[in-house]
Amino acid sequence: MSIHLNPEDKEIEHLQKLIRNTPLQVDLIDRTMERYSNMKTRRYKRSNSRSKRVRNAFFGTSAALVMAFTLVVSTGFISPTMAASLKQVPGMNSIFQLAGDLGLQTADEKGLLSKPNLSDTHDGLTLSVPEVMFDGTRISIALERQTTDKRFLNTELPLLLDDLILSINGEDIHSYAPANTSNSIDPYTIPGKNSNSTIIQFSDLRNQGGKPFPDKFNLTVSMPVSGIKQPFKIEIPVEKNTKNNLVFTPSLKRKYSNIDYTLEKVELTPITTSITTRIKLPTNSKISSLPFLEYEIYDDKGKQLKFISNNGWSATDGNVLITDSRFEPFTSLPKSITIKVDKVILRKDDKSKFELDKDGNPKIEYFPDLEITYPINP
Repeated sequence: MSIHLNPEDKEIEHLQKLIRNTPLQVDLIDRTMERYSNMKTRRYKRSNSRSKRVRNAFFGTSAALVMAFTLVVSTGFISPTMAASLKQVPGMNSIFQLAGDLGLQTADEKGLLSKPNLSDTHDGLTLSVPEVMFDGTRISIALERQTTDKRFLNTELPLLLDDLILSINGEDIHSYAPANTSNSIDPYTIPGKNSNSTIIQFSDLRNQGGKPFPDKFNLTVSMPVSGIKQPFKIEIPVEKNTKNNLVFTPSLKRKYSNIDYTLEKVELTPITTSITTRIKLPTNSKISSLPFLEYEIYDDKGKQLKFISNNGWSATDGNVLITDSRFEPFTSLPKSITIKVDKVILRKDDKSKFELDKDGNPKIEYFPDLEITYPINP
């Protein structure tokens, strides 16, 4: 028996084939090396982000299905009628929903965000803010571009911005950073739903001696763009979108060799899982002598959370490193969490390259003595 499909059904079938057959190439070596390119003695930051600013250079890859689907929709493989129909699907227009971040998807689905729909326009280019999320641990701002001017369409949106300058209630955002240190609050960008959108993210440094952001404030984002004299400026009302975040201060300690390691804080929100760790070396040692350590989080069933970003800081020639690491949320509250510490092994003959396993992936060395399992008792 033959089945006759109408034109839209045929387009959907074609779309499914394109999604299945779209390759997703990820160079694990280059991607992981980029994590290390920003490491400095005083400040250690990384994120799954892409930004024009050198200190926020790591590009996070969205899920293959979302990328393929977005590629198909945005590059015109389907008819205008089909595209218009897809836009009616809940979440299809949401930048957060298509960003490949489970926490931001959850924010969109559960209404844990605000939709200010603010914009600024200069020389035929409009930059708008359709969505904002603040869960107490990170702020995410969806940014979108509208223009017909080819000058502003030849590059992805994050690379169009010369800088991101932030202020809270009229004060420079760095007034919330720890006083008399080089530790600064640096925004970074992650991919949005297409080349015309991106998401600006940043966090406070309250766990590293800085001031916490207020639960409610006005955020001004200033964005200079090459070729346009006046910077784009958007004032955004921001309010904490989550309530009853779970905060634990375990102060659990572990020791390995000359490393004293402490899990200082765990914070769980519907959007983000955040941990604060402290590493202390002997007084005559320097943090810069350590390999760059990474953290992994697992629930009580062994499921690993996806990493989002982190920022760590150590005083010049200091022997203490405090790091805030953020991950995607747990889909349900676990009975316990396990935090593992690891490092990527560098080649002995070339420290700029990694040792690879039989599958071509960088080899990782875990530190079992630093592993911590912590019960979650709300």
